[in-house]
Amino acid sequence: MAGCGGKPQNAYQKEPATPAAPETVGQLKIGQIPTIDGLPFWVAASKDYYRQQGVEVELVRFNSAAERDAALASGQIDGTLTDIMGAVSLHDNGTPLQITSINLGATIEEGPFAIVSAPGSGITKPEQLKGADIAIATNTIIHYVTEKLLLENGIALDEVELVSIPQIPLRFENLMSGNVKAATLPEPLLSLAVHKGGTVVLNDAEAKRNYSQSVIVFREDAVKEKAEAIKRFFVAYNMAVIDIDRDPEAYKELLATEANLPPEIKDSWKVITFSPAQAPGRTEVEDVVEWLLEKGYISKRVSYDEIVNTTLYPQGE
Repeated sequence: MAGCGGKPQNAYQKEPATPAAPETVGQLKIGQIPTIDGLPFWVAASKDYYRQQGVEVELVRFNSAAERDAALASGQIDGTLTDIMGAVSLHDNGTPLQITSINLGATIEEGPFAIVSAPGSGITKPEQLKGADIAIATNTIIHYVTEKLLLENGIALDEVELVSIPQIPLRFENLMSGNVKAATLPEPLLSLAVHKGGTVVLNDAEAKRNYSQSVIVFREDAVKEKAEAIKRFFVAYNMAVIDIDRDPEAYKELLATEANLPPEIKDSWKVITFSPAQAPGRTEVEDVVEWLLEKGYISKRVSYDEIVNTTLYPQGE
């Protein structure tokens, strides 16, 4: 299942196969930070789908990716929602894990990042980014996507100045105040920046290639010891994906609460839909690995087959 492919046919018409035995098969602790891609997890919890599938799931909330990653590394949680770059970096740093599914980004249209210019900057076209400073977070998916979008649009990396501002709220504030001419932002601050006068210059949802995916990862010991629980989790997850696709707006309040949607954009926010659980594409994973190696951010190459596990979610037809 290529990461840049479309949604499988009949993905939403066919209900996931429900395990025959309803008894509890295990417990899972899954880490999350308040971002929009957590919606299927919250819907499944609100609909009691986890318990119905015989698995106890505790969604453990963290305030930052660093706290979440530390918890995964120490074994305090079994799995988490991250991105391919984060997964590969954690693996390289000694956290044994496997990517089990894409969460958001199975199609290009699900891309959640964009380069936004500051209000009053006059930058509305990609070529106008030449000579501009662009705020990013170094050694993150934001950094990777920014470089790929620039290169795809004929802008050499030495023609811009990439400024690292890791904290997303601070990056947003610097953009709004004009301290930087542009910044790469995720949702929902991307939409808030536009609401406050910023301009989307390059959007990865409109790119030629699929550059960003959030992914669901589990520690290798959890995969070995709790495989059946993880399979049940994905049945519940896919049920939530179907629900969201059928009536996205029904989950706006849940998303607003859990993902801390800014009040200014809450009413106008359009709830996005998700694809069923599926593996990221080989090209998407290998390109991230090569980029990390070239930058010196990881010490050794990890193969697709080593880090991706395709056996734990319901297989589509």
